Amino acid sequence: MSVEPTDYVARLRAQASDPGREEALRRDRTVRRRRIALAAGAGVLLLGGFGYWLTDVTGERPPYEPYAARTVREELWPLEWPYSVDMPFRNSPASGWAEGADGIYVPEATPSGGLTAKDVAAALDGVKTLLVATNLSEDTLAGAEPTAALALLDPRGVDDAVREDMVTRFDPEEVYLHRTTGIRTRGAMTYEVSAAGELVVHADYTFVYPLVRADLRHEIVPGLAEAARIAVRRQMTFTARGGKLVLGDYASEVANHDCSAPKDGVLHPLFAEGRWKAGRAAEGAQVAMADLYDEKRVLPPGPGHCVTPTGT
Repeated sequence: MSVEPTDYVARLRAQASDPGREEALRRDRTVRRRRIALAAGAGVLLLGGFGYWLTDVTGERPPYEPYAARTVREELWPLEWPYSVDMPFRNSPASGWAEGADGIYVPEATPSGGLTAKDVAAALDGVKTLLVATNLSEDTLAGAEPTAALALLDPRGVDDAVREDMVTRFDPEEVYLHRTTGIRTRGAMTYEVSAAGELVVHADYTFVYPLVRADLRHEIVPGLAEAARIAVRRQMTFTARGGKLVLGDYASEVANHDCSAPKDGVLHPLFAEGRWKAGRAAEGAQVAMADLYDEKRVLPPGPGHCVTPTGT
């Protein structure tokens, strides 16, 4: 059905002059404004909720507690996040070190002074045997006494405190060694002949131990246990005399060990939370933090220096 132009114009004029038209338009504008306000309010609430979540995960949450860990590859995790049993040497120079006894390199024995190559080799091998038995043996690490290795020492040159400190031990009821990756070892062994014609051996080695809680109660994410690292550095000088090793200069340092723990002959590693708190306490007390991987650093004399590390 067609509509005449004159009728259409007349209808528009009638609607324009209708007294209820303005009221209908006013109600329509009010409804639309309310809808816009509600939509904007919902957007503000959504944005506010996201801001609260962002603040929660980046500000209020302690930095050592990972969030959304499974969404980020572990090699990219921040330094503050825990180490896991999958990557116990993450972010550590020790990850590229030799494993266990392979890291204790014995220099080639050559005739020196009045000593034969065999004499030199016997002393060097004795020092390596001592280092392995006191720092790498699984039995020793679990608390056993390395009696045979300690018998290589001349007892007159070692007091009880140093003898005890020379041995690395952990409490098997507290932690166990993560055997998959093994202990990482690095250092140097050199020798010389003294003016008295005796062989003097210098040893400077660092051992880094990956450890896991024995009870396995703390997991970073379900199914992924936390690991901790303890580093022990030893600088020692031995003189071969009468078939024994006479201990001369001695210094040792342990890092990421709970320095407040009782001196019970074992090391107590700090896991992520404890490591973070120890770092905060060291900053507050203006305690110098030690770089364990500075191979040129000479340790202060004496056994058992417990330090806060820049990293393990």
